Amino acid sequence: MSPITRAALISASLLAATAVQAEPVKIGILTSYSGITATSGQQTDNAIKLFLQENGDTIGDKKLEFVRRDSTGPNPDVVKRLGQELIFREKVQILHGIDFTPNVLALAPVLTEGKTPGIITGAATSGTVAQKSPYYARTFMTLSQISRPMAQWALKNNIKKIYTVVADYAPGHESEGAFIDEFTKGGGTVVDKLRVPTRNPEFSPYMQRIRDAKPDAIFAFMPVGELSVGLLQAYSASGLAQVGIKLIGTGDLTDEGYLDAAGNAALGVVTAFIYSNTHDSQMNRDFIRKYEALNGKDLRIGISSVATWDGLNLIRDALLAQNGTPFNADAFMKFIAGRKMESPRGPIQIDEKSHDIIQNVYIRRVDRIDGTLQNVEIDTIPNVQPD
Repeated sequence: MSPITRAALISASLLAATAVQAEPVKIGILTSYSGITATSGQQTDNAIKLFLQENGDTIGDKKLEFVRRDSTGPNPDVVKRLGQELIFREKVQILHGIDFTPNVLALAPVLTEGKTPGIITGAATSGTVAQKSPYYARTFMTLSQISRPMAQWALKNNIKKIYTVVADYAPGHESEGAFIDEFTKGGGTVVDKLRVPTRNPEFSPYMQRIRDAKPDAIFAFMPVGELSVGLLQAYSASGLAQVGIKLIGTGDLTDEGYLDAAGNAALGVVTAFIYSNTHDSQMNRDFIRKYEALNGKDLRIGISSVATWDGLNLIRDALLAQNGTPFNADAFMKFIAGRKMESPRGPIQIDEKSHDIIQNVYIRRVDRIDGTLQNVEIDTIPNVQPD
């Protein structure tokens, strides 16, 4: 046999061995591609595209396959059915992109039964991670995690009397409770509380009630989208800012994806959140540059993009740790528990026991920079624990 033929056979054998060793790992993407936060699904797909561009579709000896399903928003019955389909029929080994607290709760027993890791990238109620399934981990946040720092900042900045305005559902109640607890503990006074229906609220009458109460500021939580934009526009039109009543809140209020829709009504609003496009790190600048080069600038980068990106990198590292062995869900969860990473948002860590996320919280003010509305970080509370 000639040396050339022998080399060709060896090369073919190595390629065949590589093909055999490339174990397929199916990742189910179960997130909102329609409904009230449909742009989250687009941000998720954009982050997946960048991840594949940077890493390829093979991690160590494992070839990634993505299977997508639309959660349609907060729809637990649909999500439970889709989760069962993905795990038991499609045989996905990991679920990623899980959003909305009702969906997380509905999926928990399905994940536990199927021994399938689930990465939460868009639900923010406390006590919904390892407490509900040992196979859950979160790369998003909790509402208490951002509401308490907002209360601390308010007290330090001479806001002593507050009027709370939140959406009337579980996340709104958690945000309200955490803010009020921290604010009153520090000596602040709650003038009044308002819970707004999540369907077609009319904000203008509420603004007059707030004006009459004469607080120093409004603390607000509204889910991203129509409600957040509606509150911003009503606040601006009411003239409350002109009589010295400030607007502060959680970062959902001024999410990058809806800042342009809010327009000048968002200027000067101060929020607490876990990410801003203007975050000053080389990793964030590189992330934005590559993301926009691949996906364009029509849809601005929001927390859904970053939470997806971090979740995928967590998956990558866990799969590399299993290189040369078949995928094992329990080993996967053991690896990510306590895992520290650098993110475009800053340093993050998956808590070893709760599988929730420890991260910086940033106080941000909406300014116009080079003609574009941006959340500009003005203060940092480091390594905030989830409640």
